[in-house]
Amino acid sequence: MKIVHAADIHLDSPLRGLSRLGDEAARALRGATREALVNLVQLVQAEDARLLVIAGDLYDGDWNDYATGAFFVRQMDELNDLGIPVVIASGNHDAESQITRALRLPPNVTMLPVERPGSEVLEDLGIVVHGQGYPTRDLTENLVAAYPGRIASLVNIGILHTAVAGAEGHALYAPCSPHDLQMLKYDYFALGHVHQRQAVAEGEHPAWFSGNLQGRHARETGPKGALVVEFEPGRPAQVDFRALDVARWEQVSVDVTDLSDTDAILDAIESSLRTTVGAAEGRRTVARIRLVGASHLAARLQETEWLDAEVDHIQDRVGAVVETVKVHVVAPSAPDPEAALLRAAMASAADRLRETPVELTDLLKTLDREIRDIAKGASTSSADSLDLTDEAVALRLLANAQSALDARLAGLEN
Repeated sequence: MKIVHAADIHLDSPLRGLSRLGDEAARALRGATREALVNLVQLVQAEDARLLVIAGDLYDGDWNDYATGAFFVRQMDELNDLGIPVVIASGNHDAESQITRALRLPPNVTMLPVERPGSEVLEDLGIVVHGQGYPTRDLTENLVAAYPGRIASLVNIGILHTAVAGAEGHALYAPCSPHDLQMLKYDYFALGHVHQRQAVAEGEHPAWFSGNLQGRHARETGPKGALVVEFEPGRPAQVDFRALDVARWEQVSVDVTDLSDTDAILDAIESSLRTTVGAAEGRRTVARIRLVGASHLAARLQETEWLDAEVDHIQDRVGAVVETVKVHVVAPSAPDPEAALLRAAMASAADRLRETPVELTDLLKTLDREIRDIAKGASTSSADSLDLTDEAVALRLLANAQSALDARLAGLEN
């Protein structure tokens, strides 16, 4: 038996940064969350899933446009016609939404209670879903502490919109620990709120964030979608990701350090963008380009007018949308004119010492204390067993010292 776990749909969210992309791209991206929801409904059908669970943030705050809610209802009607139930626990954004409170939902859709945890038993499927939604946005208590124990002979699924123990960029709502989740011994815990797909607990009682359905800005990069969870007797739930996004945000980093001219830099940008577009498998790709490294062209790259014009041509050729180009290129450090002379003098001195090992061992005797202090704690040799009168030891120390100094001086030359 399969279920589909989705979260953080943020339907009709005003994707940020669109004004920089041009009218055509902006229009296409404004409908991305709706198209991703359509893809979710199609996934439920394609996988022959018996249940869809949504772990919060179906909407995006206090929206008054009921067309948003009407679109969601139409999608749920499709699943209702197929007899597929949907169970939802509201999240912090849903708690603000007037739409959430006013919508009349199809009979297959169950909203879990917000005052206390509730359990929805789906007897014909042999499933029970436990969970609680948000009565208010700023919910900072551990909700899962009050969740009911598992019901024997049923597949027990938990839904929770939570930051667990905290995640970068996400408020610490409904905090709990992975241990709290596993103590309930549910067969699967469907989590929402954190937009990056990840496992919180694995093994016999797995808990997962599905991530959001569609990336909404340049920091929400990579594939986005939902999880297909399969249950079989005698084994833990199997969790597989399915990409459902229609537009993909990516960060493209191009190191210009070894590139000799602007043509080489533009070729590298185009090559990297083509690779990124190919990985998106036909989805609209929105890229933020970062140029990094050290180059004598650093000042030229700061002249954004010509660079933006060239990147516009590149994005048209490769079929991407470039959100912005960030230049973090610095001028190379000036070479040290004395470094080459020092390297030559060092090499000459090392060669002379190799030819007269007695002179080398006499020199090392005067440095005995310093060398033994350096050798203390070394993993390859002991300070107490270091025999500085042994010519083989002396020559090995000379080679190591020459190699280290040569590398440092070579860096000063370039």
